[in-house]
Amino acid sequence: MHAAIARCACSGTDPLAARSCAVIVPSRGAAEALRRTLENRQLTDGSAALILPDLITRAELYDRLHRHAAVSPRRLSDFEREVMFRRAALEAAARGAPAPFRLRPGLIAGILAFYDELRRRDKTIGAFERLMTGSLEASAEIDRGAERLLRLTRFLGAAFTLFEERIRQTTGVDEHGLRALLLSSSPRDTGPAYRHIVVTVPDQAADSSGLWLADYDLLARLPGVERLDVIATENVLASGFHQRVHDVLPGIEEERSGTPAALPVLSAPEAAADAPRLWSLCRDREEELAEIARSIKRAEPRRLERTAVVFQRPLPYLYLARQVFADAGIPYQALDSLPLAAEPFAAALDLVLTFVGTEGTRGSLVELLRSPHWSFGVSAADVTAADAVLRDVKYVGGWDRLRSLADQASGSPGGDADGARQSPWMKAAPALEAAARAAAELRGLADAPLASAQVAALQSFIAARERLPLSSDEWHGRHLRARAAILGALESLAEAHRLHDDERVPLPELAGTLRRWIEGQTFSPRTGALGVSLLDASAAAYADVDEMRLVGLVESDWPDRGQRNIFYPSSLLAQLGWPPDADRLSAARGRFHDLLRLARERVAVSLFTLEDDAIVAASAFVEEIEGGGLPLERAIQEDRARVFTHEALAEEPLAASALTGAPREWLALRASRSPALDSMFHGEAGAREPGVYAVSRVERYLECPFKYFAAHVLKLPEDRDEESGLSAQERGQFLHAVFEEFFTRWQTRGNGSVTTVNVAEALAMFEDVAESQLAKLPESDRAVERTHLLGSAAAAGLAERAFAFEIEQGGVVIERLLEHELEGEFVFSSVAGPRTVRLRAKADRIDLLADGTLRVIDYKLGKAPKPSRALQLPVYGVVAEQSLTGRHGRSWTVGKAGYVAFREKNAFVELGGASSLQEAIRAGEERFLAAIDGIERGEFPPSPDEPFLCTRCGYASVCRKDYVGDD
Repeated sequence: MHAAIARCACSGTDPLAARSCAVIVPSRGAAEALRRTLENRQLTDGSAALILPDLITRAELYDRLHRHAAVSPRRLSDFEREVMFRRAALEAAARGAPAPFRLRPGLIAGILAFYDELRRRDKTIGAFERLMTGSLEASAEIDRGAERLLRLTRFLGAAFTLFEERIRQTTGVDEHGLRALLLSSSPRDTGPAYRHIVVTVPDQAADSSGLWLADYDLLARLPGVERLDVIATENVLASGFHQRVHDVLPGIEEERSGTPAALPVLSAPEAAADAPRLWSLCRDREEELAEIARSIKRAEPRRLERTAVVFQRPLPYLYLARQVFADAGIPYQALDSLPLAAEPFAAALDLVLTFVGTEGTRGSLVELLRSPHWSFGVSAADVTAADAVLRDVKYVGGWDRLRSLADQASGSPGGDADGARQSPWMKAAPALEAAARAAAELRGLADAPLASAQVAALQSFIAARERLPLSSDEWHGRHLRARAAILGALESLAEAHRLHDDERVPLPELAGTLRRWIEGQTFSPRTGALGVSLLDASAAAYADVDEMRLVGLVESDWPDRGQRNIFYPSSLLAQLGWPPDADRLSAARGRFHDLLRLARERVAVSLFTLEDDAIVAASAFVEEIEGGGLPLERAIQEDRARVFTHEALAEEPLAASALTGAPREWLALRASRSPALDSMFHGEAGAREPGVYAVSRVERYLECPFKYFAAHVLKLPEDRDEESGLSAQERGQFLHAVFEEFFTRWQTRGNGSVTTVNVAEALAMFEDVAESQLAKLPESDRAVERTHLLGSAAAAGLAERAFAFEIEQGGVVIERLLEHELEGEFVFSSVAGPRTVRLRAKADRIDLLADGTLRVIDYKLGKAPKPSRALQLPVYGVVAEQSLTGRHGRSWTVGKAGYVAFREKNAFVELGGASSLQEAIRAGEERFLAAIDGIERGEFPPSPDEPFLCTRCGYASVCRKDYVGDD
């Protein structure tokens, strides 16, 4: 194929004739690969220069033809067409042909793409309506699906007709109008754009980057074109393209070109006794590239430019190559495009859209202020302080609320001056004021009366707040290219609305249009000029290489599935010229066989088993490898030598020669540090003096020693997720406050236990207490907490469950101690004898019963703690017996202890369970003293009582689990 292209496009006695020739390729990456291939082929004879034809894609062909047309009206931009079609669709619905679905922005773009495909398949709107209506009318009365499709057809026909009318009313043309214009005009005096066109891509039935029926019609009849060549391999022709090309270009002459080249060797891993494979099997995509790097390092020295890594999907291989090949010291070059959405400027713009779309929620506000791409005149410390304040006040967004908080922080006349003098608010004031100003500057994006003014508000914000990189920054040029593309798109969108439909657009639609455009664009930063070539499958077909590694041969990648039509089933689309899926699959199989034979010397294939921790299946194409007829070479498995920098640093013996400069100095420092097995890396912090212990904190030590260390030794704040309502800790404190006030009132009025006789009175009093406490909460939290406490028609509240426990337990209560403080020195029993511990605790509730026993109660919003780390009830029981001796002139003994746990099936979970209460208390004492011993020895390893606790730990970001291992 390469030879045929060179002969068609580059041969001849007049080298300047090449400038009137265009070669159509699938992508810019393919164009670059073909350029190199033609240069390699044509310059091997020592020629000093080579004049190449235009190597262009289908879209670039239309751009060239438009610029060279005799009558050249302006081309309508994509934004203009989408704005015009949106208005046409709304008008069609208003005129009596409504769509059977809501016209969301994404669907508008999808319908417009369907219109383009119809026209590219050479179908008129009339033919579309006639064929679809004829197929659906007969069954629409008895089939709801057919009736819905019939309504869809009428809507689409009306919208398409109005859209074409709108285009005719403008001074511009789209692609379809340009085709008609080109076919109706004659070449200008200076000559046609091209006299010779070489097509190297198949049709759309075979490849999503191929030509359409309307394209072939244009090329065959284009004035000034003297020669049209279509070049295809035998495998692609055999997939059905041979017949189709004769159908679209009747009378085309066939010429068989070239002789079969020598087949490359298929390099496969060493055969396993149980299952010999013709491909390498890796864990994931990163390991695929790592194995390629190892094989390159092990091989004899060769020109890396003659080696290619070929994939179907460029991402994430292009990102992984930055790490893997750089780590291995292997130069590489990438010809494929990257998504514009992955560029930093696109991400910075998305932060702005999210901030406005959510009315400045805490997360979007903090991310915007912290972004290095925007300038707000605040420091990172200011933003952190604002984040803490917003979290504490449960801020969930809203422009008015944000302005109020900014005023409160600055102590302005509209705010709270006393609150502003508080230190956290003073620290947060600069960032809150900056956020409020940014919100004011961006309000027009959502509220401006005209769509063009909405876009202008965003453009003004960018101009005022943008922070450009320094010219010395490595990424300066790349950033400016991405920025220019996006700013150009904003200007184009604003102009489209000014010209065709300037009615205000809801913000979600406007933001969706921008995001969809950005996600649909590619960005082509040049990566490297030498080394291994990274190519996608379509570009690889044009590359001249000695060795090729086909990677990622999994079901999701090979073959490329293409996009399915979301409006009509295949049976109906076939009437409109849509090809069956079998044609595309057959062509993909043919192109795969071409790739297997592409390299001059050697080809290897690999696939992987895991993608995002999910198992993936191999592609059906692996079965085609054996039928490729390639000579087989089994690679001998060699010892795993170190080839990556990280291996030189992490594995013994350390290889300092792999590094130079500052990294080498860092390695020397690292090698001189304490051994990794030293106890200091495994939770040993040194002995600590005995102190005053809080039972809840010691219980946290049993939950995980490191969590205790982080919270109570290092005194680090927990990482908390943003919550719209009360946090679990705040809800627990609120619950305790409600029950404390209730029982205080209940007891003051001379009431004893809650019984079936007085439960109605207790519920009424509890509701009164609850309402007084609820009034102290923010209004947004009251409804949820009221239902939580008092219940609803669907479920009982906490009050009913708590009083049910009171009734079941019975007993005459002499005194009820609520939130009772237990502080001082207390004696605990252990196997080593009595031991005195200084303690500071607060028991939720202790009931003193008439029979001389104590009932110790602890309220839990969730479930009762596991016996292995439950300390509060056993310790409170021991301490209460000692501290209450003499109260009411008598001694007291714990008779019952338990948790009122509101998420348990039975609200009361008694301490001891199947064993006796005294045994449970003794076991609790032992756990308590053992935990204190661990604290005083300074033992704080990351060792959760249950592994699942790590999933909701507030100290995960500082935990050194990596030093502990899988245990």
